[in-house]
Amino acid sequence: MDLVVVICHYNRSLDWVSSLRYPYVIYNKNPKNNDKFENNLPNVGFDTIVYLKYIIDNYNNLPDYVCFSQDFPFDHCPSFVDKINNFDFQSEFYPLGCTYIRDGRELDLTINYANQNDIFYEEPIKFISSAQCIVSKKLILKNEVDYYIKVMNTLPTTQIISHTNYCVEYLWPTILNFNKELNLSLHNC
Repeated sequence: MDLVVVICHYNRSLDWVSSLRYPYVIYNKNPKNNDKFENNLPNVGFDTIVYLKYIIDNYNNLPDYVCFSQDFPFDHCPSFVDKINNFDFQSEFYPLGCTYIRDGRELDLTINYANQNDIFYEEPIKFISSAQCIVSKKLILKNEVDYYIKVMNTLPTTQIISHTNYCVEYLWPTILNFNKELNLSLHNC
């Protein structure tokens, strides 16, 4: 089984990546560092814009598992590297941060976004801090590539922060087909 770690980078240290047992791909969003990285994107959206880009660009040759991460995953998962390096390839998904149920005004905004964009959801809508997780190719491929393109096209192209970005982050387990099975826990890492 193979696994690739996809990292959304802006300005945090990436020294930790040398400890990973698996290959990684860094998407840089800091224009000051464009000359240091192969994959450069504008600094818009949240981490999920990078995750969607990776899925779309690699849809026909995805590894068995993909790990989605921000450039400093330890705020949400102090044992991040150990969790990746010791992943047992037995689960279709593995959260790498606390998991919560979306509620209140944020739930209303998320449901409205999902309804406007034909994203099927079930309540409760569960989410993972910063959408950090490991997910199988099998789950990713349950959606056609056009589905991911459609979601990507809903993201603002001129704003770093927007409600749409939050909604996609909250819906990440739904988009990747594991919301129903996701257990709520403050102790995933």
